Amino acid sequence: MGKVSLKVILLVLLVLSIFLLSLTYFRTSNFNFTKEQKIKLTNPLLRFVKFKEIQPFKYKIIELIEKDKAAGLVEEAAVYFRSLSDGLWFGIDERKEFSPASILKIPVMLTYFKMAEDNPGILNEKFKYEPQDTGGFVPGVKQNSTAEIGKYYSIDELIGFLIAESDNNADVILLRNLPPDALNNTFRDFGIDVSNIPPEGDFVSLKICAGFLRVLYNASYINEALSEKALEYLAKSTYRDGIVAGLPQDIAVAHKFGERFSSQTGKRQLHEMAIVYYPKNPYVLAIMTKGNDYSSLSKVIRDISELIYKEIDAQYKTSKRNFFLLSE
Repeated sequence: MGKVSLKVILLVLLVLSIFLLSLTYFRTSNFNFTKEQKIKLTNPLLRFVKFKEIQPFKYKIIELIEKDKAAGLVEEAAVYFRSLSDGLWFGIDERKEFSPASILKIPVMLTYFKMAEDNPGILNEKFKYEPQDTGGFVPGVKQNSTAEIGKYYSIDELIGFLIAESDNNADVILLRNLPPDALNNTFRDFGIDVSNIPPEGDFVSLKICAGFLRVLYNASYINEALSEKALEYLAKSTYRDGIVAGLPQDIAVAHKFGERFSSQTGKRQLHEMAIVYYPKNPYVLAIMTKGNDYSSLSKVIRDISELIYKEIDAQYKTSKRNFFLLSE
């Protein structure tokens, strides 16, 4: 009996030693990725890693917006920032309502992908790509679609055109072939009321729209494979004049923009939201603006993006500890 007990004790000590050695290894490893490894867009490392906390810098963004307002570049601007590592966030008029415009193409994608969880074959269904009635909308921000008139495309391919190229013809085709109330169910899931949209179309807040990206990053609305696919389409967006223009070229970004012109007021709205994959701290940045011309509004978005990136980068470069494993 004594020998058996001794063997048990030795086995427990061995297992405990292996555990402690592995814990030490993981606490000291740097998790460096090679260039050949493809970045994972959904929740990379977040399940295992705790990052350095970011110091607040909201006041710097407020100062920049006020300066741009004084210069006549923008009349209204809302900003939402959230670190996807430590949860730190701040908002500037993040609950103010704007017209989301093409930002709402993301819920169209989410609706189809939600249906694809139960019926994967739906993404293979094909429709003929033809010019559609887009209500007389003339884009102020030019986006060229690579879809060919008269050619048949799968729903999956149409979603690619919809998101990466903000294709309005693809939007109409996809909307027309959705089951009744399918899109409204998605809107309700995100707390969006489309039953009484005002004439100016300002009915959705920036914070709600930013939620589209958060659920994709966390894979909490659709499964991880489809969330990854959605973010890959967003990462292929051809719009480069806003958030992306304020970042280094080697930073991965999953993003979507939207624009709206009001014939009643003559005012323009330009919005963009993104997940910026800063290597040591990915973050959500969403910006909605209103003013007189798109070029000025895109500059405002670009400058906010650049300021935030430089702030994040500076904080990490001056820190001796970039990140460490959870020890709790």
